[in-house]
Amino acid sequence: MSIIDIKRISITDVRADAIVNAANEGLWAGGGVCGAIFQAAGYEKLQRACNAIGHCDTGSAVITDGFDSKAKYIIHAVGPVWRGGEQKEPELLYGAYTRSLELAAENGCRTVAFPLISAGIFGYPLKDAWRVALRACSSFLDDRRDVQLAVIFAILDPKILETGKKTLRECAPEYKIAEREDWKTKPMPERHDKFIYQRVLQKEQMETLKRGHIPLEMEDKWFWYMRGDTLYAHRSWTGCCIFRVDFHPDGKNFVTVNRDPGQYGSTDIKEDAEKLHELLSWWTQGPYDYYNEWLSEVYKDLVKAGKA
Repeated sequence: MSIIDIKRISITDVRADAIVNAANEGLWAGGGVCGAIFQAAGYEKLQRACNAIGHCDTGSAVITDGFDSKAKYIIHAVGPVWRGGEQKEPELLYGAYTRSLELAAENGCRTVAFPLISAGIFGYPLKDAWRVALRACSSFLDDRRDVQLAVIFAILDPKILETGKKTLRECAPEYKIAEREDWKTKPMPERHDKFIYQRVLQKEQMETLKRGHIPLEMEDKWFWYMRGDTLYAHRSWTGCCIFRVDFHPDGKNFVTVNRDPGQYGSTDIKEDAEKLHELLSWWTQGPYDYYNEWLSEVYKDLVKAGKA
């Protein structure tokens, strides 16, 4: 599944199929992010490849090998210099992101890492730069459902990072990886139980699960997120934690379950394991369909009552 993530990491340390260089039209080595990427790739090798291309228009991007960097490819995107917003800066910045993503998809990339283009010495206002970046990326992913792409923004500055995460919740929540701060949460109560849940999830299932789920409204059924290999599942309307699952590679997963009768009615471990199994089957298939879960629970209640 396609995602958009913002991480505190140097772009040269990201393990991605492609990293994006905030380039200039002449494709010359520069400072900042550009200089770090040239250094990681090998200055002479990368400059020779850029010289062979020769030029890239503002609002577009070109691609080279990654050479000695950790990435297979380096995409050189030229964002606009900020001149007050009346020189088509938003359109040009949007185009630089879109063309970068097109190049990543055309070259079979599954992960691509960006800096925040134009927000450095080019002077683009921070909040506006994030809005354009995230709308360009989410629109591309919306339009290209055939492409499964993880878009990572590699940011070191804490202020830029925090602004980006807030803007991501506003502009592209459907592609955001869920975090604890995205919803009201309450910890597991003192009344809880523990058991071993035996199940091995495939790599693709774990990747889908790690995306989590941020409810659209209080009536939604669940908010869940992961930290490392630990899953936290909360009731969306109360924020109370119901399941904590510590996953282990051997499939013997350690589960802590809420035993507060005001928040969770089950007191039977077998029933809990069945419920968790059903939930994980939903959550690892794709976007969580809480309405179908509600229908399923209604049907089960009708069966128990002998009315279905």
